[in-house]
Amino acid sequence: MKSQNENSATDQKKKQSKPYTFAQREGDDFTCIKLVEGKYEGVIYKYNQVKFAPEENEQGQIPLKFTYDIFQNPEKVDVESQDFRYYIGDILVELVEQQLENGTLIIDK
Repeated sequence: MKSQNENSATDQKKKQSKPYTFAQREGDDFTCIKLVEGKYEGVIYKYNQVKFAPEENEQGQIPLKFTYDIFQNPEKVDVESQDFRYYIGDILVELVEQQLENGTLIIDK
């Protein structure tokens, strides 16, 4: 019999390590994202305005446009760089796709 701390090989395949986790301070009415690996490890931020671009780009995609606030940056990494914006933009796309799949996406007009 397996203990609670053991996972079968199948269970381990189901779990995909994500480079982020959700974080919320007591008393806040919003949830943040905490980056837990890579060069941005320890950065905590939240998305503000998120909207779709009005037109497709050259690749035929409709990009997401967003703003964000940084709450913690313990290693003082460049959180205003294009690389950082792409990184957290990819996370945002993943979150939007998940919410579309499970029917929890809320669109405010």
